[in-house]
Amino acid sequence: MTGTSPAGPIGPELLAAAEEISDRLIAWRRAFHQFPELAFEENVTSARIVETLSSIEGVDVVKGFGCPTSVVGVIGGDLPGKTLMIRAEMDALALDEETGVPFSSCIPGVMHAAGHDAHMASLLGAATLLADRRSELQRPVALLFQPAEEGKGGARTLVQAGLMKRFNVGEVVAPLLWPKSPYGTFMTRPGVITALSDRIHVEIRGIGGHAALPHVTVDPILIGAHIVLAVQSLISRELDPLESAVISFGQVEAGEAYNIIPETGHMWGTLRAFDTRVRDFLRERLESLVPAVALAFRGSAVLDYTQNYPQTQNDFELTKAVLECADSFFGSDQVKGMERPLLSGEDFSFYSLEVPSCLMLIGTGEEVGLHHSRYQVPEEALPLVAAWEAFMGMTLSGEIAPGVL
Repeated sequence: MTGTSPAGPIGPELLAAAEEISDRLIAWRRAFHQFPELAFEENVTSARIVETLSSIEGVDVVKGFGCPTSVVGVIGGDLPGKTLMIRAEMDALALDEETGVPFSSCIPGVMHAAGHDAHMASLLGAATLLADRRSELQRPVALLFQPAEEGKGGARTLVQAGLMKRFNVGEVVAPLLWPKSPYGTFMTRPGVITALSDRIHVEIRGIGGHAALPHVTVDPILIGAHIVLAVQSLISRELDPLESAVISFGQVEAGEAYNIIPETGHMWGTLRAFDTRVRDFLRERLESLVPAVALAFRGSAVLDYTQNYPQTQNDFELTKAVLECADSFFGSDQVKGMERPLLSGEDFSFYSLEVPSCLMLIGTGEEVGLHHSRYQVPEEALPLVAAWEAFMGMTLSGEIAPGVL
């Protein structure tokens, strides 16, 4: 059973130690933020992490497991019991930054707009704190810097490469900094916490021609508009109102000139749901509805549906233990239960399919949401997260094999 050891004064001690290195945490975070890299391209980011971890006495560094840019730092690798793995994501988003901060992205069209820069800096801070206290650890702790969380399934790649066996992982945890929630609040829930997240691509074919003569064309843009509207009727009129799902199209491409009706059009979107039965129903309906709508307007459409991330399932026993830790560290008044899961997708789900896992949120109080060009992380949160990660590493006792003690 997962449990906690007596916490004593360790929480305040860790937080004070994290505050003492806050200048380093901020410098690490700003360096990551200024040079963001997309999924599986985190070469400079990876090199910086390796350099920093290698400078911390007591951390064994493993680079490139499963894919070239992954980094794992192990503390207490010779201790008995299963490893607690703490994850931070490395990749950035394809987005032009508009924050105006002095350390803004120097890479056009790429930005850390989901807090991954802060997650990495905090985990480096946790490595520092845990290494200083490695003689007090009850079990091995692995610090995973994971590539390609944003839609490319870096976690899936690592799991398929044998991550759990290689590092003898018993449990995985990951805190996410969460805007629009009061600063310092801690949130999680047992069971499903994030939705399955799939990708949709629709290719529409019509007949191009002059915009002044629409009657001799088949307009793929018009067909696309009707497909978008028809797809929403699946949610509002065919899905049980007590179920939850969303289908959104975020990218549409068609045409090259304002006065020419194009031959083809493309739409990309996402489907989110908490239940695979709901996903399977909606996928089947999409596969019949999309070509039917196109045919009704004398065109054709092909749906390409990709199952991407499954739901993230927080383990009940581990989540209970994490909440006990959070009560001690944050204070019970700061620990908030989540009544409902999030429709966000997370490739942390691939870990939750393998071993007991717990994804959690820490509020930042920021009004601008994730994946926004003006998204920022309050840097005073970095020591808080670093200390919390170290606290979990020292107090989540995990499972010890019989006869080992």
